[in-house]
Amino acid sequence: MKIFLTGLPGIGKTTIVKKIVSLLKDRAIGFWTEEFRDPKTNKRLGFKVITTEGKNSTFASKSLSSPLRVGSYGVNIRDFEKIIIPLLENAIKQKDKIIIIDEIGKMELFSEKFIDLVKKIVLEDSYSFLATIPIKDIHPLVALIRKVKGEFIEITEENRDYITNYIFSLLFRR
Repeated sequence: MKIFLTGLPGIGKTTIVKKIVSLLKDRAIGFWTEEFRDPKTNKRLGFKVITTEGKNSTFASKSLSSPLRVGSYGVNIRDFEKIIIPLLENAIKQKDKIIIIDEIGKMELFSEKFIDLVKKIVLEDSYSFLATIPIKDIHPLVALIRKVKGEFIEITEENRDYITNYIFSLLFRR
């Protein structure tokens, strides 16, 4: 089953992904992104990627000097690829796992290797996965994804607190 979550930034997509990963346990392979904040001011400083294998890395930061930028964040594509590309390459070899990709967003799409692997996963019928995508077609890959046969679910304030079990049940439909 191919499941795509979309919704406004901050609506709870990653929270749902993390709940699904917790329910799937060792059947999940993939990653999610999390923001990190200044402990004193609570202002967002950046984002890190966290894998189901327990690896993590700073992915984007306001203090990072990088030619790749999204808003005020410098994007560390080298460290992203160092962790995420081998993970996804491993994931495509394990067709009994459910692949988690949170998210297919502006920062991640700086990586051509990521784009190629996501295309392979999304277009191949034998993979089951849960991925998050932006509301808008920010990249040709996102536009392509919207044409794929799968379940597209918009996360809203109204459904975010109860939709996890529904999504979990969908993952095991064939």
